Amino acid sequence: MKRNKELALVALGLFMTGCTGMTKTQAAIVGASFCGVSTGAGVGTSRDNDKWIAAPAAIGSALLCGGLAYLMTEEPKPPPPPPPPPPPPPKPKPAPPPPPPPPPPPPAPKVERTIILDDVLFDFDKSNIKPEAGAILDRLVAFMNENRDKKVNLSGHTDNVGTEAYNQRLSERRANSVKDYIAKKGVDASRISAQGFGESKPIADNKTREGRAKNRRVEIKVN
Repeated sequence: MKRNKELALVALGLFMTGCTGMTKTQAAIVGASFCGVSTGAGVGTSRDNDKWIAAPAAIGSALLCGGLAYLMTEEPKPPPPPPPPPPPPPKPKPAPPPPPPPPPPPPAPKVERTIILDDVLFDFDKSNIKPEAGAILDRLVAFMNENRDKKVNLSGHTDNVGTEAYNQRLSERRANSVKDYIAKKGVDASRISAQGFGESKPIADNKTREGRAKNRRVEIKVN
């Protein structure tokens, strides 16, 4: 019997070296099987005359090894939990809104040119344009044809010689004479306006000859 226990312990030692990773139940079953087979085989070969005790010896060794294997085997440690998932990447910051467009530049100031033509255009008390005054008006025609976005306003004026009503009509005839001349030279009539102011807007003293000559005029405003 002592020999059986020694064989069982030897078998158990050999078995325990290979039980790593088993559960207690698995180790007990494998240990009992291993020790029972090993002990029964050893007893059967050593006692030719007492082979009938091989079976009880094998059962005892199996119980002993199975119990010791159950007690001595540690339950395998559970696998470590999986690492937590990485945190989601931070959301990209929204792009800043584009800067507002710059305000449009202010419109260019309206430029108005005024040309004053006094009695070089007309004889006294007349509304017919002098032949030599054509060269002056031709320069205006050339400018208007080169700048077709421009318009011209003609204002006729007189001195105070005569009645107010007569001077009003005379100033209108003079403004219209200039308008007709420009239109006949190719400037669209829709770009020309003409009106008379008579003696109401003098620019010089009507008491002098020189002053009255300045007041007999046509003002040409280009815009």
